[in-house]
Order: sequence, then C-alpha cells, then structure tokens
Amino acid sequence: MASKGIKERIGQKAYWDNKLNQRLSFLADNGLESVKIDKDPIIKKIRAKIRDAAGRIRTIEANQKKVEDMARIKQEKLAAPPEEKKKKAAKELVEEPKAKKKKKKEAKAPAEDKQKKQAKPAAAAEDKKEEKPATPAEDKKKAKPEAQKAEEVKNPAEKAEEKAKEDQPEKTEA
Repeated sequence: MASKGIKERIGQKAYWDNKLNQRLSFLADNGLESVKIDKDPIIKKIRAKIRDAAGRIRTIEANQKKVEDMARIKQEKLAAPPEEKKKKAAKELVEEPKAKKKKKKEAKAPAEDKQKKQAKPAAAAEDKKEEKPATPAEDKKKAKPEAQKAEEVKNPAEKAEEKAKEDQPEKTEA
C-alpha cells in the first residue's frame, strides 16, 4: 500500500473499514464477548491499517494546503508593486555594511575592552530603567536621514582624514 494519492488512500481506508465490520460481525455471531473481540489479533491489525490510512490522508491534506498557501503567497508577491521591492532591497544594502563594520571593530578590540563591555550592560540596564520611553516624534528628530547614514558607512577613512586636517593648525606666512 505505498500509493501516494489521496483517492487511493481514501479507498484503502474504506476497504479496511469494511473488513473490520465484517470481522466484528463474524466474531459477534460466534458469541464472543466485546473484551475478547478487542483482543483479537486480526481486529488489532485491521484497526492499525485504518489508523495508518487516516494518518496518511491527514498528511496528504496538510501538504496540499501548504502548496496552496505557497502558491497564494507567490501570487501576492508577484502582484505587489515593484516600488516596495526596491525599497526593501535598498534597506538590505544599507544594513549589510553596518554589520561588516561592527564585525571589524569586534575583531580588533583587545581582551580588556571585552571585559569593559561585559561590565557596561549592568550599568546600561539601570540607565534604561530611569529613561522614559521616547515618543515617535522624538525618534524622528533624533534619527538621521538614510543618506547620511549611508555616507557614514561608506567613508569612515575620509572622515578621519578630515578631522586630522581640522586639528592641525594652519600655517600663515609672515
């Protein structure tokens, strides 16, 4: 009974249900008690076959439902306007360089810095308890535009050079 189709499995379940009814009526006609009928090995075997068929039917139906859901989701994605797709792709590109930058900093940090970082979370947790939650308007004021964030990620070396030039005193000819 290795058929994979749901129609075949439903047919097999009906077949075993019929066999079970036949066996139960045969044993009842012979005068056996219900306790002995339940212990009959043939009855047990038939019930196991019915359970297997029912379980397989449930699995097939679950797979069919999953396939239908995936097809529906795919259609929704195809129907979505292409502008949203571009925005999502742009956000992903901005997030990737930030993650790389953080990894580089963590790799360079000596063991002392790591110990300091472990001590800081406890102090930061206390500070967070005292701070009030920010309103959306305050978040907008504090947040930098995405273009500026992208520049920070792209040009950290150039910014360091600019700071060094500003710190140097200008030479004037006298």
